[in-house]
Amino acid sequence: MKEKLSIEHIQLNVNSSKIHCIKAGRGKELLLAFHGYGERCSMFLPVANKLPERYTLYAIDLPIHGESEWKGKKIKGEIFVDIVQQILKKEKANRCSLMGFSLGGRIALYLTEKIPYLIHNIYLIAPDGIVTSSIYRNVQRVPDICKRVSFKLLVNKYSLKLAKRLHKRGWLNHHNYRFTEVHFATAKKRRRLLIYWMALDGFDPNWKKTQKLIKEHQIKMKIFLGTHDEVIPSSAGRILTEGLDNAEIVFLNSNHRMMNRVFFKRVENLL
Repeated sequence: MKEKLSIEHIQLNVNSSKIHCIKAGRGKELLLAFHGYGERCSMFLPVANKLPERYTLYAIDLPIHGESEWKGKKIKGEIFVDIVQQILKKEKANRCSLMGFSLGGRIALYLTEKIPYLIHNIYLIAPDGIVTSSIYRNVQRVPDICKRVSFKLLVNKYSLKLAKRLHKRGWLNHHNYRFTEVHFATAKKRRRLLIYWMALDGFDPNWKKTQKLIKEHQIKMKIFLGTHDEVIPSSAGRILTEGLDNAEIVFLNSNHRMMNRVFFKRVENLL
């Protein structure tokens, strides 16, 4: 009979806020996992369930997600560095591996750029932050007041009606429509979206620099991409792995929600 997985709930103090983590597994390899926007850290529990002897998993609830609190004005990339360093100190470990899904992939890349000497392996699942349009990058450079005004104009309860019309006519793909439907729905959710919209430039990874650091520090990297992903194009993996011997791309028959469908069925062989 398989032993039941033991789960420990841990709170870290970061910038007067509380970050909630779950710890599971008893393996020698320390694995820190960051979920996607609108998700919860519990989505990673199947990794510890299937590989309890290989990993000690710390899955982190991002600020304003799950059981994590956030009292600061703006989320900055430095808080994720602080989280990693606190966990390493708590576990008396010198290095760790990172796993990130979607927005969590962006965070994992940012951490690899900032503290490569602490990273062993990185597993990126449909990662955000590799391929971004010139429009997006230009928008991120404008003053915060302009970002806030444009957000208020584009993201409101009336946008839901417009998104529904565009989706019906085939001008808005299903994923983007569902994102609008879920995250524009209430004032509380719109506020969270605004905070992250204002914060993204604070942990926007420089993938060219990251490539060099991955090579220099001999970090092993696996990127998992869905063949039907409407959000992250397949070119994302090729861009990041170019010229790297320790990098591998794995394509899964899935859309962007591969964490709920395909990934965990094969996780023992994939990692």
